[in-house]
Amino acid sequence: MPINPQIRIDPKEKGPISLVKRALSAHAALGLAIAAVLYIIVLSGTVSVFKEDIHLIEQRGEPFVTDLTPAAAQSAAIEAMQMEPDSAHLYIHMPTPEQPRAIAQTDNVETYINSKGQMSDRIAHPWSIFLIDLHYYLHLPKSFGMIIVAIFGVFLFAMSITGLLAHPNIFKEAFTFRRSKSEQLKQVDLHNRLSVWTAPFHITNSLTGAMIGLAVLSAAAIAPLKYNGDTGAVFAPVFGAEPEVDMTKAPMANIEKALDYMAANHPDRPPLYVILHDPNTKGQYLQIMAEHKDRLIYAEKYNFDGNGNFIDTVGSADGTLGQQFADSVYRIHFGAFGGLPVKIAFGIFGLCLMFIITAGLKIYFLKRIQKGRAAPRLQGAWQGLVWGAPLLLGMTFLASRFIPVTQSHLAALFWGGLVLFILAGAVKSALEMKDNPQTP
Repeated sequence: MPINPQIRIDPKEKGPISLVKRALSAHAALGLAIAAVLYIIVLSGTVSVFKEDIHLIEQRGEPFVTDLTPAAAQSAAIEAMQMEPDSAHLYIHMPTPEQPRAIAQTDNVETYINSKGQMSDRIAHPWSIFLIDLHYYLHLPKSFGMIIVAIFGVFLFAMSITGLLAHPNIFKEAFTFRRSKSEQLKQVDLHNRLSVWTAPFHITNSLTGAMIGLAVLSAAAIAPLKYNGDTGAVFAPVFGAEPEVDMTKAPMANIEKALDYMAANHPDRPPLYVILHDPNTKGQYLQIMAEHKDRLIYAEKYNFDGNGNFIDTVGSADGTLGQQFADSVYRIHFGAFGGLPVKIAFGIFGLCLMFIITAGLKIYFLKRIQKGRAAPRLQGAWQGLVWGAPLLLGMTFLASRFIPVTQSHLAALFWGGLVLFILAGAVKSALEMKDNPQTP
């Protein structure tokens, strides 16, 4: 999101230069409007890249499982449904090298299972849930919150594009850094250089984030018009449709047979999840989400009937281009490919984007000071948010480790604490201005 400090806006000018100036004006206006919320989204998203590693820290002592046999998965499914017989879905999270634990999940209960398929302790990841809810929904009601976050993804994408348009000498000045100049020019150079170097990251990340959220908004708009309010039917061409429901009671589906089929026919495609829809009914059917290690797609979905017989695939790996792209968005957005090196790279890029945002606001405040229109209280409030948000993430993590809390408690601590940090920053700047009126 580069800024060109040498351009003066003149609406009477036309042509390419006028386009650059208009883009710069739009870029600055957008940046000021969205910076605070965007900073929180980027901060939480940067930490969320490491959520699997955080899980291992949050709940130590659970059984490490490197391999779950088909028979053990069948046993786990039976025991999980005994715990919640009315659950409409059953999930078996298969162990992976990145997450060497197995989990049985019903609609309301998640439980670790050992290598024999026996239930262990229930999952307790309050801080991870708090973090993901912050990044996905800003702790707002989920459907509304995801739309808000998606809109900010669109804003970030617009900021990236307008920033590039406002900086026509992008390649010529890619390594310019005027250390001997004013503080404003130093901040402009850092802002611009980091924006240029990390442009592929923040453009693709903002675009994929916006796509994830806006898909929900689109489905909510389309479903009442064409599918009698069924949002699942909107996504069926991409993620597959569910068969007709028959809720007549029946024995547990043959998960073992389905997993044996995958091992025999697709040994190079390890299962990530086993999903059983409408378990213990005649209409139940299985989906095994299997990883394709040479692809960016999250997983192909292999469909089986209740007897464990293979039916077909959804098409994430070899279906339409739209299906393949839609199934790749999640991994691209969260850096869930390439293992730890990619996670570290995404973490660094996220920190760079946080700095780009803060540098952009610092430039804005310095320009106001130059024009004699300093805003010390606003600047202090911004500093309170910049330092308070990461500190509060750390504080909520420590609280979750040593105090029995829920994600609701952590959300209250985070937002309440953030308000106090913002107010403290504004008050501090106001007192400093009172003591020394010459210092904004």
